[in-house]
Formats: sequence, structure tokens, C-alpha cells
Amino acid sequence: MSNLKENVIKAVLIFGGGCLLYYAFKPSSFTNTKKDTTTASTTASFDSEVKKDTPEPTIDNAHIVAEAYADALQSGEAPSKLTELNQECMKEFGMRAYVKDNMLVVCDVAGNTVITK
Repeated sequence: MSNLKENVIKAVLIFGGGCLLYYAFKPSSFTNTKKDTTTASTTASFDSEVKKDTPEPTIDNAHIVAEAYADALQSGEAPSKLTELNQECMKEFGMRAYVKDNMLVVCDVAGNTVITK
């Protein structure tokens, strides 16, 4: 009987020690909240800068963006190059392009569709 008692005490000490170590070294929720708010404020400031600097989308410029993106897709450009092309199009025309359901979609900064091909 004393052997069982010793085993139970050892198990409780090991489990309790593990729990204490877990709570001592786990990241606190305050740290995670602080990181999220920093990221959110950085994203918000970036979005406001992009919206201020981007020109109004026009149909003619949307066709230029669509043609450039389609040419890059046909030439087999890497996804990183397509991302760079979209960044340049955002700066110059205020629009970006992507493929959805085998259709080429050009949208503005806010994500509103301008044209589909």
C-alpha cells in the first residue's frame, strides 16, 4: 500500500512541476495583444499612405494593367515577379490584377473590381 502511495505522490509532483514550468514560460496574452496592435497600426498607416498617393482608376489604365499581367503570366514569370508587377501597378495606376476562376480581374486599392477579362 505504501508503494502505491509513493507512486501517487511522485506523479502529482511531476505533473504539478510540469504545470508550473508551463505557466512560468508561456507567453502572456498582454505580449500578444501588444504585438497585434502594433501591426494593426502599422498596417493602417500604410493603407492610408497608399490611398493618398494612388491615382483614380480608369478603364484605360485597367486595360494596361490587365495586359501587363496577362503578358507576364504567358511568359511564365515567377509569383514573386507577379507580386512586384502588382506593386508597380499599384504605385503608378492604383490598381492590381489577379486570376480568379480562370478570369483576369483588375481591382483598385480598396478591392473593388474595375474590369474582368
